[in-house]
Amino acid sequence: MKKIALSAFALLLMAATSLTAQEKKYYTPQKGDWSIGVVFNPVSMSSIKAQPSSGDKVGNWAKGHAFNGDQMFMLSQDPVAAVRVKYRLDKNAAFRASLGFNGSLINYKEYVQDDLAVALDADSQNKVVDVVHSNMNTASLMLGYEYMVGEKAVRFIFGGDILYSIGGGRLTFDYGNRMTSLNQIPSTMPIPGEMKDKSGKRGIAYGRPTDKYTAGYIHALGFSLEMGIEVFIAERISAGLSMNFTPLAVTFQPETYTVYEGFSTYTGQVEKYTNYVSPGSNALLYGIENFGARLSLNYYF
Repeated sequence: MKKIALSAFALLLMAATSLTAQEKKYYTPQKGDWSIGVVFNPVSMSSIKAQPSSGDKVGNWAKGHAFNGDQMFMLSQDPVAAVRVKYRLDKNAAFRASLGFNGSLINYKEYVQDDLAVALDADSQNKVVDVVHSNMNTASLMLGYEYMVGEKAVRFIFGGDILYSIGGGRLTFDYGNRMTSLNQIPSTMPIPGEMKDKSGKRGIAYGRPTDKYTAGYIHALGFSLEMGIEVFIAERISAGLSMNFTPLAVTFQPETYTVYEGFSTYTGQVEKYTNYVSPGSNALLYGIENFGARLSLNYYF
């Protein structure tokens, strides 16, 4: 992703050099003007995992990204893509607002052995389907101030934004093989060991997850700084490239729970029960490591 940002920077720099060499009067935004644009941050793609990669097992992805502390850090970053609106206070200064979101609704399916069919015929090749329903979403709102310097094609910009992000999600599991007193450990799609319950509590030797969720949403609040260039490639159209970082952010993550089902030797029945996965957490992030590279395309009117 860093290669994308560097390549874009090189192309924009070449275009800026060419335009600067031309003797031409360029559009200068005035008080009361508006602009609307899209902003893309390729650096954020390396850490935001709202959906599994091609061929990745949903269970492994969920264990690694969906419900751990990484989400707190993820929400303190720029969204991968956002829509940004600016209002000019004068030809140099502007208020701006950006809204970005990222997410997925996935129904991931895998074939597994049909236990009932195999019990009736050991050579049976029948299959049933296990399904994982995944709903992961994040949204970010930024409100800030921008200052633009320059009169020709290439303008220098710097500014700052207050960043607020919210995110959360849920995993639910539907299994093709029912758990019964005769089939206490049914054939199931591969699930990481950390997501199974083998504690033996309640007389249950094996519990498989049916639902995993947080008790609310993860929140992040931070301050982002930006510096870069904006190049007017047409009268009212500009392309921008800037570096940004979030020197300070606070994040909050609620408790996480998993609902299991398992056969209890105490009651002789399949029971559902809820376990804590993690308590509520919070973090204070500071420094310059949390950075990105914004690419933008803007239209002024």
